[in-house]
Amino acid sequence: VAMRGSAGLFFTRVEGEMLKEMYDELQVKLLILQFGGNVIPWISDNHLIYENWFYRELSRLKSLMPDLPIIVVGVADMSLKERDAYITYPNLELIRDALRNAAFKADCAFWDLYSAMGGKNSMPSWVFAQPSLAGSDFVHFNERGARVLAEMFYNAFMHDYTAYVNSLP
Repeated sequence: VAMRGSAGLFFTRVEGEMLKEMYDELQVKLLILQFGGNVIPWISDNHLIYENWFYRELSRLKSLMPDLPIIVVGVADMSLKERDAYITYPNLELIRDALRNAAFKADCAFWDLYSAMGGKNSMPSWVFAQPSLAGSDFVHFNERGARVLAEMFYNAFMHDYTAYVNSLP
């Protein structure tokens, strides 16, 4: 279910039994969530509040469906222009860490998209790649970039899944 423009702070507002019934009816076997990008421009000094809010949401999901695995995908690099350079938002790593901490506290997996794409100040290389992989807003990926990231996620997922299967008795 795609949700644009959301901080991911709505699961606690949805009637729990209805949400559980929907996931059961759809036979959901895995949730992959990515939130946080929309809070980066707005939460600059107290990232712990977002960590606590997001942990509450994950805890709600886990309480409704304790056996449903959840993977939280961290934020991507996002740049703002400072003089003649594009730099990573100053609080981005704090928000990424808040998401990771909330995920681990809630017994969820976490995939670090920010690190996977190159880390600090990596967005300009995606924007200026030939052909371009991200938009000129230095925030959003274009279709090519989204495909590259999806492939990176899939490969990381399958690598870890294969390692897990091979570790079983």
